[in-house]
Amino acid sequence: MKKSETSTSYPPVRLHPVSVLFFIGKTVKDLVYPFLAFFISTIVRGNINWLWVGGGVALFLILLISISTLSWYRFVYYVESAGIRIEHGIWVRKKLWLSKERVQSVDTSAGLLLRAFDLVKLQVETAGGKKPEAVLSAIPYREAERIRHAFGLDNGPGHAVEAAQTVSDPIAAAGTAAVSYPEQTDLSADSRQTDDKAPAHAQQRVVETRSLGIRDLLLFSATSGRIGVVIAVVGAVYSQFREWLEQLFSSMNLLSTWFNMSTIGYTIAALLIAAWLVAIVLTSVKEYGFTLKLLDDRLQIERGLLERKQVSVPLHRIQAIHLSQNMLRRLFGLVSVNIVTAGYAGKEGSSAMLYPLLHERQVADFLNRFAPQFNSEVQWQPVERKALMSFATIPLLLSLLAAVPAIIWIPDNWGWLACILPLFTVIWAILSYQNTAWSHGDKQLAISYGSFSKHRAFIPIKRVQWRRVTQTPFQRRKRLATFVVALASGIMPAMFYIQHMPHEKAASLLDWLRNK
Repeated sequence: MKKSETSTSYPPVRLHPVSVLFFIGKTVKDLVYPFLAFFISTIVRGNINWLWVGGGVALFLILLISISTLSWYRFVYYVESAGIRIEHGIWVRKKLWLSKERVQSVDTSAGLLLRAFDLVKLQVETAGGKKPEAVLSAIPYREAERIRHAFGLDNGPGHAVEAAQTVSDPIAAAGTAAVSYPEQTDLSADSRQTDDKAPAHAQQRVVETRSLGIRDLLLFSATSGRIGVVIAVVGAVYSQFREWLEQLFSSMNLLSTWFNMSTIGYTIAALLIAAWLVAIVLTSVKEYGFTLKLLDDRLQIERGLLERKQVSVPLHRIQAIHLSQNMLRRLFGLVSVNIVTAGYAGKEGSSAMLYPLLHERQVADFLNRFAPQFNSEVQWQPVERKALMSFATIPLLLSLLAAVPAIIWIPDNWGWLACILPLFTVIWAILSYQNTAWSHGDKQLAISYGSFSKHRAFIPIKRVQWRRVTQTPFQRRKRLATFVVALASGIMPAMFYIQHMPHEKAASLLDWLRNK
């Protein structure tokens, strides 16, 4: 932070008083273990003194409310000409400075509680950050837009910022229910001089927009494959309460007398259908109202029913387009469009969803409208037939090593079910062979890969951070190789592979990238 910039140059601003509830949630996480230790030690002693228990609960609540209120009171931020400054902490004062040059995106979200008060939660992301560098848990939407304006990240004309009445000292009104915020244009003379030297950040105009209809939303939810997540959660819950459930039904023998084998089969099928329906509901709630907008220099995504989220992605940060199809969507010719971006708020090296569901024939037009620098209509070069054995050999040997002991040691002929594993491996190898291909030209590299799920990546040459060709001893005998490219994406790079391609073509592709 510049020494010339004093705290009096810019008015300090507090969060909305509703944010006290979020501070309470954070404080509960910090105090829950001491409280549990007190509660458990009281019960273990056997001779429970309810006066002590009541006093402990009362003390916990007093500390909870007091610490949360003080945390809110001591949390202030300053929107300055070159960025945002945040100060927080009750006993130890912490200061965070984020300059506008480092900011990757300013995203907002609003759950039911925040929407009831016309508030949003704002997260400031920086390039290469593992998590949001700054989070403002409850501020008015117009204040979020003022912060966007300070970073030069204005939204379209439909998101115009309402003028707010400027106050000389917002801190003075901290104890009241209403919190005042400065106007968007109230940045002092120094900031105006700085902005005059830099390119003007006019409001972004909406160039293109596309929304996901209810029919496509339900189709996306039904084919999302998230039933596995629901089953995993149910299994985890069952494992925690297994003994209690067995006691509830006396024993598993009682269940077997109630249900014969056919009834149990119908019950399992009903549970799977119920899990699938739950997955559909959860996915639909998360992606409801999905809307993609192309502004002048960025893409803006809005989605969510219970919690409305808004994410902004600068176009120049998009490293690659990633098309994905699971087994169900491949049957219907449907595709999900994802993007790999530098510093996007997601898992390291992973892609983020740009649009949930398109038909295969709509992809080219969609990219032409929202990401014209990418071309999905390419001529694919498949790998040679000799690569099939390279895909199958090692996985098949490993599956046989796992299946043979199962056949020998699992009783009552159930071990023969392990024969499915080698068969599954052979199918996986064939699909991997069929899906592996590549294309290059017109300053773009395209890679196709996958097995039961198919993936295609379209990568501008200038986005490639590094590339290499590797060979295993088995590949060297067949003159095959694996080609690898890496792109910037958060802490860890996003990596794409072309497995078992001819070595001479891999070397040629490597030279082609070097010369571009």
